[in-house]
Amino acid sequence: MGLLPPPVEMLRAEGDPTLADPSPDAVLVSDAPSAAKVWALRLRLILTPVLAGTVALATTLALSSAPQMAADLVRLLHGMVLIKGLIGLGAGTLFYWRLGRPLSSGLAWRYVACLSLSAAALGWLWGLHWVPAGSALYWAGLIGLLLVGSRDPLFANLPRRPG
Repeated sequence: MGLLPPPVEMLRAEGDPTLADPSPDAVLVSDAPSAAKVWALRLRLILTPVLAGTVALATTLALSSAPQMAADLVRLLHGMVLIKGLIGLGAGTLFYWRLGRPLSSGLAWRYVACLSLSAAALGWLWGLHWVPAGSALYWAGLIGLLLVGSRDPLFANLPRRPG
């Protein structure tokens, strides 16, 4: 994954001979990692939020007693947590798509931190302990994803809608 490739203008100014074609696709990054290294990094970046959610769920269930709630309310709240989980899965899918493009490691770990916060909050919410704080942490993780994405160079170059 590594860093983003250098801009074409910078390579032209240096007189780079590999830049016969002025299109951005003509820029070759010589220190590109092997496919195995890329796959291992993607796997690590994806498993981190999953492990955060699992650890939060296990900790919540092990250290807290079951809340005294009506069975219907528990089913309703678990259903709401599952819906939040689907939203988080969608965010994780977009992050996985983003990992297929050049990305700096700092930006990748910021994405992972936000996804991990949301996943850990989901684990906490499943235990139904202090639901408002868990919900706040979940949404803080998703809002963090939006903020990180707004500073992502790939998304910054998207054309704006007219109007």
